[in-house]
Order: sequence, then structure tokens, then C-alpha cells
Amino acid sequence: MRKNWVLLLVMGLMAVSCTNVKESKEYKELQAERDSLLMHSAGVESEAAEMMSVISEVEANFAKIREAEKYIATQSAQGGEMTQDTKQRVQENFKMINEILQRNKEQLEELNRKQSAGNKEIATLKNTINRLNEEMRESSNRLVELQEELARKDEQIALLAEDVTALAQEAEQQSAIIQEQEKTLHTAYYVFGTASELKEQKILSGGFLRQTRVLQDTFNKDYFLKIDIREVTEIPLYAPNAKLWSTHPEGTYEFVKGDDGNLTFVITDTQRFWSLTKYLIIEVS
Repeated sequence: MRKNWVLLLVMGLMAVSCTNVKESKEYKELQAERDSLLMHSAGVESEAAEMMSVISEVEANFAKIREAEKYIATQSAQGGEMTQDTKQRVQENFKMINEILQRNKEQLEELNRKQSAGNKEIATLKNTINRLNEEMRESSNRLVELQEELARKDEQIALLAEDVTALAQEAEQQSAIIQEQEKTLHTAYYVFGTASELKEQKILSGGFLRQTRVLQDTFNKDYFLKIDIREVTEIPLYAPNAKLWSTHPEGTYEFVKGDDGNLTFVITDTQRFWSLTKYLIIEVS
């Protein structure tokens, strides 16, 4: 019986001792410090997880940028001017890159700020964040280079377009000159009329006791009719008699009488006929 009483006394003293420890100031301070460390650890883990999520998003954005840059570089390397649809897609890619770069810039600034806070756990992400910062700088530089390259291409295309326009205008002018020269080359003039009419226009001279001749230097050229020698090879004279006064090679022409008795002047060899003069003078009666 005495033995049991001693045991109960010891147990009672131990219970009182444990109750006194939990109520002590030191115990409570240690408990508070432990709780603080647990909360801090949970906060650091949460922040690190959040940063990893941001890093993943930034890396995914850089992948999108690289694809857009690849498309722009491919289109820029192709010769000739871009189609309107391609230009629009290139501009849309530029806009997307700018928007993503701005988003990444903001996220990296936040990552840099958290990294510099000095948390040991977060500091392990330093290399990753530094790599992303470097890729950010490289992407910004590539964007500027692509814009400059496209600007140079647009300038070259504009200069080429000016050259093409100038060449087209020059070709048009040359064509007009050639057409005019060709027209002149194939242009001839003819006139037919009575002797008195031709003398009145100072085309023929002569008369009683004077030999009739052609006044080539003084005749009225406005009295002549202009023709294209490639198209006109027959000239109706509306008279039964005619005489050729201008000089043309023999065998290149003939007078053909029609059913009505009137003559038609027919050129049988165009090239040779007009080789000596481009003025045809015929007297009719």
C-alpha cells in the first residue's frame, strides 16, 4: 500500500513538472520561433514555386518569339516584293513580338527583384534568371535587326521600282521615237492634177516654148496628200490620160485603165519605187 502511494506521488510530481515547462517563457519562445520558421519555409517554397511558374511562362514566350522571328527572317530573305497578305502577317508577327517582349520584361524585372532579396532558396534560380535576362537582350537586338533589314529591303524595292519606272518611261519614249521614225520612213506624198493646177501650186513650171519641169524646191508641199507606202499601192486618177513627172525606177509602176476608161496608178514594187523620192507627181488630162 505504501508502495502504491509513492508511485502516485511521483506521477503527480511529473505531471506538475510537464505543466510547468509548457507554461514557461522559454518553452513559449521556442514554440513561437518554430512556428515562424515553418511559416517562413512555406512562404519561401510558395514563392519559389511561383517564380518557377513565371520562368516557364517566360521561356514559352521566348519560344513563340523565335518562331515569329524565323517567319519574318524567311520572308525577308525571299526576293521581290512581299504580297499584301505577307506584309500583314509580318506586321502582325512584329506586333506579337513587341507585346511578348514587354510581358517578359515585366516578369523578368519581378524575378530580378525577388532574386536580389537574398533568400537562399530562391538564389538557386540565379543562373536560370540570368540566362533569361541574356535571351531578353538578344531578342530585343534581333528585333531591331529584323526591322532594319526589312526597312533596307523596302528601300531597295522602292529604288528598284523607281528604276523600273524610269526604264519603262525611257522604253516608252524610245518606242515613240522608233514609231515616229518608222512612220516617217514609210510616209510618202502624192499629187495629181491638170497641168494648170500643178503650175498654180508651183509644182510644175514651163509653158509655151518652155520645157515643163518639176520645181522641187519651191512647190507647195501642203497640196500633196500624205500616205503610208505600206498601205497605199493604188491611186485612182479619175482621168483617161496621165503622165508621171516625178522620178521613179522603171518597172516599179504602171497605169491601169479601168472599165470606165479612167486610169489607176499602180505601184508594183513599193520599196524600189520610193527609193529615189518620196514625192509622186502625176499630170492628168
